[in-house]
This record gives sequence, C-alpha cells and structure tokens, in this order.
Amino acid sequence: MENRNYIALTVLCGMLVCFGCSQDTVQFEWRHLESGTGEHLYGIHFIDTKHGWAVGTGGTVLSTVDGGISWKATSISHATLTQVNFATPNNGWTVSIGQVHYTGSGGASWNLQHQARGTGKTPPGILDLHFTNTTHGWAVGGKGTVLKTENGGSRWENQRDLSDKHLWGVYFVDPAHGWIVGEEGEVLHTQDGGNRWVQQRSNAEQPLFAVHFVNVTHGWIVGTNGLILHTTDGGITWVRQRTPVNQTLRDIAFRDEKRGWAVGENGLILHTTDGGSTWNRYPTPAQHNLQDIHLQKNAGWIVGAKGTILRGH
Repeated sequence: MENRNYIALTVLCGMLVCFGCSQDTVQFEWRHLESGTGEHLYGIHFIDTKHGWAVGTGGTVLSTVDGGISWKATSISHATLTQVNFATPNNGWTVSIGQVHYTGSGGASWNLQHQARGTGKTPPGILDLHFTNTTHGWAVGGKGTVLKTENGGSRWENQRDLSDKHLWGVYFVDPAHGWIVGEEGEVLHTQDGGNRWVQQRSNAEQPLFAVHFVNVTHGWIVGTNGLILHTTDGGITWVRQRTPVNQTLRDIAFRDEKRGWAVGENGLILHTTDGGSTWNRYPTPAQHNLQDIHLQKNAGWIVGAKGTILRGH
C-alpha cells in the first residue's frame, strides 16, 4: 500500500510540475517558413498575428496576411532595407542608407518620405526604426544619426550632437521613455520624448546592437561576444547576464519580465524563463545568421540571412 501511495504521489507531483511549466518551454517550437527569396533579411514586424512585413537586401519587402504561411514580395529601391515598423495595418515605415520610406496602404505602395544628409558625400546608414504610435517615431544610424518625427514622418528632425558613435538600436516603451544603443557600449536614455537625452553607463566597450524594454524599469541589451545586459531600474544600472555562448547577438525580445528570446550568429537562439538569470540554447532549424525577432501574443517570427524566416508558436 505504501508503494502504491508513493507511486501515486510521484505521478501527481510530475503532473503538477508539467502543468507549472511555461508554455515557451513545453510547446514553443521554431520552424522554417518558405520566404520565396534568397535575399538577406534584416527586419521583421507584425501588427497582429496575421499581418506582417519583412525587409532586406535589394530593397526587398515581403508581406503576409496569414501569419507567414505565404509571403508576397516586392522591391521598392536598390538599397538594403534595414528595418520595418508598422503603427497600424496600413501605416508603416522602412529605412535604408539615408532614407525613410512610408506606406499608407499596408505596403501596396511605398513613397520616399525623408532623405537624410550626412556630413560627407555619403548619407548615413539608418540602422533601426521604432514607432510608438502613428505620429511618434524614431530612427537611428551611423555617425550618431538620430531622427525624430512627431507627425507620422511628414517632417523628420535630426537631433544633432547626441553622439558621435554608430547607433544600432532604438526602442521606446511609450512616447516618453526611450533608449538608444550603439558602438563602444553607448547607451542613451530619454524620459521626456527626446527633448533631453542622458548617457547611461553600460560598463561595456563593445558594440551594442539592440535594446528592448517591457516597461519603464525592466530592459535588456545585446551585443558582441554573447553579451546580454539587464536593468531593473530603467538603466541607472546595467548588469551583465551569464550566457552559454560568445557569438554575436543581434536582437532580443521579451513577452514579459520573465520570458525572452535572443538571436544571433549561425542560427543561434537563446531563451530564458526567469528574466535572464539563466539563458539556454534553444533548438533551432536555422544555420544562417539571424538578425531580428518580433513577438506578437503567443507567436514569434525571426528573420536572417539568405531569406531565412522562422515562426514559433
């Protein structure tokens, strides 16, 4: 009888442990999607679980209305498009070397909205883009480029003299609170929509490629050599998290304060369910470099080199 009770208790405990597991670790699986292109893809954004866009080399813009099962391709320029962001199913932006393109038709047509001017003959590369709503948007890039719009891109203002570094990533958790990251450990922060920027101490000297916050206090940054930085106080202090890799990480995204993903070189996917206290390699079907990740409700998408698109759910 004691043996039976022990076995029953063991089974019950096992069931409780299983029920307590996060959906990410039990059910989440990344699978290849057929993109229909061999172009390198650098940015992806979904406005809901069905409607999404991806961009890359050769001015490539891919769009889907079924969550990525099928993609429609077009080319809007000869330049490499580095990022895409939509505020509504119709209103979206994409960026390249010195240019911001805009669509008001869900990507059916695109128009050049802004041409940035550099200090030399070559305009600066615009490397990242983020909109908090249909009016407030930011773009950052080479040689300290920081562009801001408060009217949906009808006018882009160049915020000069904030940095002389190449700036790789920008993220706003709301119209007021935002962060910019770049080379040599550069981290800039604003609490008033960009009227004033302050430099935060990252305690890193290598390139920082992407930043993501889930609220005004909890955020993460990724960079070269497997670097992940974490803050719980809005960036007043940044702490290195231990990772099992030394490969470059290109992007990071979190569902909440606990569950997050980071992606990088050679198909690398890292996953955490405890806010980054522990990071583990996650099974990946990709071999090429992964560049960008976007999460939407209970689904996620990743893009990378040679037309790589992964979907997880």
